[in-house]
Amino acid sequence: MDDLQTMDNRFYPLFIDLEGRPVVVVGGGMVAWRKIEALHRAGARVKVVAPEVVERIAQDDGLEVVRRDYEPGDLDGAWLVIAATDDEETNVAVSRDADSRRVFCNIVDKPGLCSFIVPSVVEKGPIKIAISTGGVSPALSKKMRLRIGKLLGDEYSILALIMGRIRPIVLSGEGGQGDRKRIFEVLVDSELLDAIRAHDRELAERILFEALGQHIDLTEVLP
Repeated sequence: MDDLQTMDNRFYPLFIDLEGRPVVVVGGGMVAWRKIEALHRAGARVKVVAPEVVERIAQDDGLEVVRRDYEPGDLDGAWLVIAATDDEETNVAVSRDADSRRVFCNIVDKPGLCSFIVPSVVEKGPIKIAISTGGVSPALSKKMRLRIGKLLGDEYSILALIMGRIRPIVLSGEGGQGDRKRIFEVLVDSELLDAIRAHDRELAERILFEALGQHIDLTEVLP
């Protein structure tokens, strides 16, 4: 039990901004491609290092593809590296070189060689819920992701979009930080979520008007 608790506490959860940041992927198979797809969505600049690559990687004009075995210099200037190979020697080398360069490193399915692990993620619009078992059981993480995804309806992503729209209004209003915080708390605890779920735009707009003192047109997010 103590070993499991140690593994669970080892990793610090965070969301990282990779927009325009250089990231290295070592490996050219389908596992590497799935990692590349996620990195593309995050806006990273991706370099792939592998002797051979699958067709999807070869045809992706947004990638820098280096067709050879990994070399330590491939990590120069990188923010993080992901190794998706079946070669244990390469995986160990990437982990060692990343550690010496203080580059965050993920070796797929090898948590002992990682300085970060990639969680299972539930995405609903701007909402992202990350789920991790500390590398102990990716299968359990996947099961939890599927279950939570079923419970999280589209109304939550719409609520998040609305809260993002009104945020500048609240922050520019009168009162201190505590007053502004209470407005957000009141709205989250109000019937606004139920109104969104019922597609009741009139009720949603009325709730927002009572909280903010001004009309918010929700035509774009509610029918």
